[in-house]
Amino acid sequence: MSRDTVIRRVTRASGGQNSPEMVATRMRAFASSLSPRTPATFLAVKTDDGLENFLITPDTDEMNKAALAAAHAVTGKLAFAESLPDLAAASEAGHLFYRPGGTRSSTTQSGRDPFSMSASLAEMPVGSWVAITMRAPRRGLLLHEDRLWDRWIKGRIVGGTHHSLEPNGVIAHVAAATSSRSGVDSLLRQVAGDMHGFDLETRTVRFPRRWVITQFALLAATVLAAGIILGVFAPALSALIPPTIVSTIATTFVAAAALPLLAMTGYIAWGIRYERRFRRGDFPLPRRRWALRTRPPTQGNDQGRAESAEDFLPGTGNRTKKGPGDYPLNRGSFKLGALLPVGAIAPASGAASGTSVTGDRSAPPPLLQRIGPVIGLDAAGRMVRLSARDLWAGIAVFGKPRSGKSTLLRGLFAFLLADQQPLPHDEAESPEQARSLLGSRGAIVAFESKSGKDAAEYQRWAQTLGKKKVHVFDLADPSGARIDLMGGGASITDSAAKFVDKMIYHWGGDSIGAASAKTLRGVFTTALGVPTDTLTDALSTHPDAPSPAPLPTPVSIAHALLGAYGDEFGVHLAEVIRRRLADVKAGRVDGDQRSLEIAVSGLTELYGPTVKATGRAALQKAPSSKVEVLMLAPHWWRTDGRVVSLEEILRRHLRIVINAGATSTLTGASADNLRLSQSVGTAISSMTMYALREAIQDVCAGWEDEGQYVAIISDELARIAGNSPEVIEWTRMQGRAFGVIPIYATQEPEQLPEAVRRTMLSLSTVASYAQENASVAEQIARDLTGGASDGFEVVHTKEVMDLPLYSLLVRTVLDQQRLNVFTAKVHPFEEDRENFRSVLYPPEES
Repeated sequence: MSRDTVIRRVTRASGGQNSPEMVATRMRAFASSLSPRTPATFLAVKTDDGLENFLITPDTDEMNKAALAAAHAVTGKLAFAESLPDLAAASEAGHLFYRPGGTRSSTTQSGRDPFSMSASLAEMPVGSWVAITMRAPRRGLLLHEDRLWDRWIKGRIVGGTHHSLEPNGVIAHVAAATSSRSGVDSLLRQVAGDMHGFDLETRTVRFPRRWVITQFALLAATVLAAGIILGVFAPALSALIPPTIVSTIATTFVAAAALPLLAMTGYIAWGIRYERRFRRGDFPLPRRRWALRTRPPTQGNDQGRAESAEDFLPGTGNRTKKGPGDYPLNRGSFKLGALLPVGAIAPASGAASGTSVTGDRSAPPPLLQRIGPVIGLDAAGRMVRLSARDLWAGIAVFGKPRSGKSTLLRGLFAFLLADQQPLPHDEAESPEQARSLLGSRGAIVAFESKSGKDAAEYQRWAQTLGKKKVHVFDLADPSGARIDLMGGGASITDSAAKFVDKMIYHWGGDSIGAASAKTLRGVFTTALGVPTDTLTDALSTHPDAPSPAPLPTPVSIAHALLGAYGDEFGVHLAEVIRRRLADVKAGRVDGDQRSLEIAVSGLTELYGPTVKATGRAALQKAPSSKVEVLMLAPHWWRTDGRVVSLEEILRRHLRIVINAGATSTLTGASADNLRLSQSVGTAISSMTMYALREAIQDVCAGWEDEGQYVAIISDELARIAGNSPEVIEWTRMQGRAFGVIPIYATQEPEQLPEAVRRTMLSLSTVASYAQENASVAEQIARDLTGGASDGFEVVHTKEVMDLPLYSLLVRTVLDQQRLNVFTAKVHPFEEDRENFRSVLYPPEES
């Protein structure tokens, strides 16, 4: 590569794509800087890191400005590169050439995406590359390529409209390389097809060209054969021509045969050197055609020429034969509109390219004030905040796994915890550290789904920020504390009905229909009305009792009554329950007669005197499968030991984490890495969310007016959203009066039911990490934009896909007024918890 050449790498740097009109304007500005001897190359290379785009130009001030224009056309950012990737790694290379006599195609640029080529090139095999080298047309006295081209192309088109006739068109050469000959052919056809408006028939050429070598060889063989023939027939010609003359001519022919061979050798050497230039990144100027005159086209109307009066005159012998004329350029060169090559330097998005980076969007100035929790840092390293007094309107976070969702949510939790415990004035480094924005009376319920180690991070924050503790409920810990999901009813029947409602919330009304719900209410009425040792009695008195024996809990009793251990054992258990009631009535044993009577009434549907085994089995089948899932966590349904109700948690303003992931002794679990099946972990989490809504309605009425709140934090909303949207909708629509602050995260909106997805996107703060799925990114971008007619800056799909690691696009409100979207990088507070308050409220800003 020439020492005067500079390589620039092009990466995505700012918002979404420019309009096609703006792209065309900037590309014309780029093309205007070219000259017939000033080349510029757009190079796209597929590496292990993705699609990498390069702009190679002479190192001059004019071309440096032109490079910026090209980068702005693709909303790109330029960075100098020391070298190119290894272009020799691809085993086969080829060049795009015009095919004479080919069928003229008709394509248009109207409505086409000028960047579609980048998406196609992103699918190239690793090691493949495409180079488009451009120069300005020659406009000399002897060779005026613009005039020659215009005359030729206007003879082929109707109406005189063509991309190559636009101002500042370029002469371009297209080369490509990949792992196979067929792959090169396909890649060059793909590039030609992606240049919308390019309508010439093409073929692939490789250097040195075989047919040229063959022509030289045939010429040498012909001349040599002529010399030999003359030598052989010299005696026969002696009567007509002196032998010395014939011999001299024959010798001359034989000697002249070496000239084509020398020319062939020179051509082969040139072709090899020409190919090697491409392989080392030294891209030559598009070649010119060496001809003083070219025949103009005289095509008929079937090939595109507009009809004229001459077409309807009777034919005469003197009429000119119709023909396409001579291609006015070298067949490896094409006249292109300035816009056509732009796709070769447009960086691909998402997983196709590791080079795309979303540019910074400035945070609105009010969010730089000390108005609430920090969501991240702007490009200048300033803290960007959310409004604490608008938290009731909710926060939604989207991001793929390991993007940083949990870190962000725990940072919001840390703010709430610190806000509940302001420092004494004599210890505070700034006034903000000594006052609370939301007040100290707030309950926090966090749903964690990954592991106890993640749950322990909440506890570490509590240990750092004050005396208030965080209590972790590990669903998988058989000896841990539990949350009561069976209480809360005014009676046994009411408790059973509410428990079934929790199940319906998780599995959905289609899965638990009216008949199944009735059956479940009956068996849970019985299960909640009898002592759990009734199941122990039944197990000890039945010859075919299940082994190992199930843990005696209300869910185990319901499971048995639904035929889980066979119909005979279910019948036996029902009889044991009835005998227990009879014994209590007779005074033989102690017990709550009223509860037992209610329990026995729940047996009527399945174990009434007229119910047959076949009828019972039909009623049991569907609901049994749901209770079977709950039995995968038998310890969770115990009524003894450490059990607390959600109502008590709310009244005491406790901070709890419900961990559905693996356990850790860091949280106080009995062992590490105990894990429930995801089906039961999700079921319990979802049912707990429903129970939490019920408890909030019972306990938290009027909390907003009293300055109290309950924050609900979920790192994977899909696990607690269930199959019924009303609970999540309630937290957004009616939760404010109860002091609810919803803070939800999920990987992508498509994971959620439609109504829940709408609720998530209706929360007043929506933040998104990078998304790889284009349709997901499009949906988020559409929501962040809010509609250009509303006056907000448009957010493009590629911005969402190209966000750097740990960075967010955020829309939020201040005093319920929507602000412009901004970018922020999440601050790693957990790396320095001790200085959290100082970072949150720096003393120097007081």
